[in-house]
Amino acid sequence: MTLQRVVKHRMTLETHNWLSSTHQELHKIVKDENFPIVNQVDTIVQNFEIQFLKEAAKFVGDFKSLAKDTDESLAKHKALELEIKRHLRVVVSQDIMSVVQKAFVVDT
Repeated sequence: MTLQRVVKHRMTLETHNWLSSTHQELHKIVKDENFPIVNQVDTIVQNFEIQFLKEAAKFVGDFKSLAKDTDESLAKHKALELEIKRHLRVVVSQDIMSVVQKAFVVDT
């Protein structure tokens, strides 16, 4: 329920209880002065809600995009890490073979 409806409903209920012309005139003044303000505030609140939801949706989209980029980067990092380990094993194996061969040549 909007603020405008709440105020209008409340004032309608109170109008039934006002009998004197003074009360009716006061009600007219309040209605003429307050309803435009209430309408303006209601519009501002609605615009704020719309803008907030747009910003929140943009934030969520940006966050999901960053999370995806992070996951992809982590996957690439892990793949490179495995590739480095594989190369190290090859190099270490070659070094061991070289040492063994040199030792064999020296022994003969």
